[in-house]
Amino acid sequence: MTSASRGEITSKVLESLKGTPYEASSLDVLSGGTANFIYRATLMQPLEDGTQQVAVKHSEDYVANSPDFKLTLSRCRVEEECLKALSAFPIVGKADESDPYHFIVRTPKLYHFDETNNTQVQEYLQNGIDLKTHTLTVVSGADLETTKHQSLQLGKALGRWLKGFHDWAAQQPELRRTVTANKELQQLKHIINSSWLLDRVKQFPDVLGDAEGVFEEVGKMAAAELEDDNQLQVIHGDFWTGNILLPKAQIKEGEDVPMFVIDWEMSQIGKPNLDVGQMLAELYELKLYKGKPAGLFMVQGFIEGYGPVSEDFAFRTAIQVGAHLVSFGMIVPGWGPVEQVEECGRLGRDMITRAWEKDRRWFEESDFACLFSTTG
Repeated sequence: MTSASRGEITSKVLESLKGTPYEASSLDVLSGGTANFIYRATLMQPLEDGTQQVAVKHSEDYVANSPDFKLTLSRCRVEEECLKALSAFPIVGKADESDPYHFIVRTPKLYHFDETNNTQVQEYLQNGIDLKTHTLTVVSGADLETTKHQSLQLGKALGRWLKGFHDWAAQQPELRRTVTANKELQQLKHIINSSWLLDRVKQFPDVLGDAEGVFEEVGKMAAAELEDDNQLQVIHGDFWTGNILLPKAQIKEGEDVPMFVIDWEMSQIGKPNLDVGQMLAELYELKLYKGKPAGLFMVQGFIEGYGPVSEDFAFRTAIQVGAHLVSFGMIVPGWGPVEQVEECGRLGRDMITRAWEKDRRWFEESDFACLFSTTG
């Protein structure tokens, strides 16, 4: 997409906000997000609660960073309905009052949705960055013990929030109806998880070739899961470190740390393991590729926060972790040299094949032993 086209989009968004309480004196492009056009808007007049800046998310019928990749605009309505419904979901704060860290996990407020222009106005997190960037840039200043405690508590807060969301959403028939209709993005998720696995075998035959048969079986299993809606539940659909925002600042004891769970346009009905596994894979990649111990600590905290699960749930989650490591973890541009890419592939391969064989002992001797620590 040319800069002029982006300029036209910006002008279009500014124009669409005129005459609303969200009329903006300026729009600043925000980093993050590939599918949509994201801005920080400075309002002409503060809102009644004093708010002077909001986030504006504009969508077209294609991926913003890849205009040739078409994407249904119905995703905007899905996100609107999710955020409206989630305004009634309890905010997750401290589980233990004695803990010095206070992570407050919630979704941003939805102020306004212009369906004719596919433009949303959401609550803006001042000086916010995504969890992936925060771990790579801010956390590095802390000593290991501090990093460990902070990361365990942060992971625990996220895990508690996700488990609470999965349980709550299962009791929301209207929300379920909304996301059940999101079939196009449900299918996209399936392609990423399953078809891309076999694509990686072709790209990395020396690393993944021996697992091709198991990958094919995993793909069949995942396709079969989608055939019975009654066995599926409402999930976020794209639950990863890039969709968690927190302030760009060192985490300090005794201070509230707001955390926003954003980007609900891929919400769908599916196995909750997809949300859990994607987040665990992304957290672990921070250790795998960048040597950040916080990544593993957050994995451990997240699993503790999500709480007790069955052994079958743990194995299905492990398959999803492995699928994400192979499908996504091996193709992130500039993430690491070929040796690390292959290491990521081997780990993903082993997690899938060992989980498929239900080899619990292998996991109990790995960094993912915690995945089975809460099973019955």
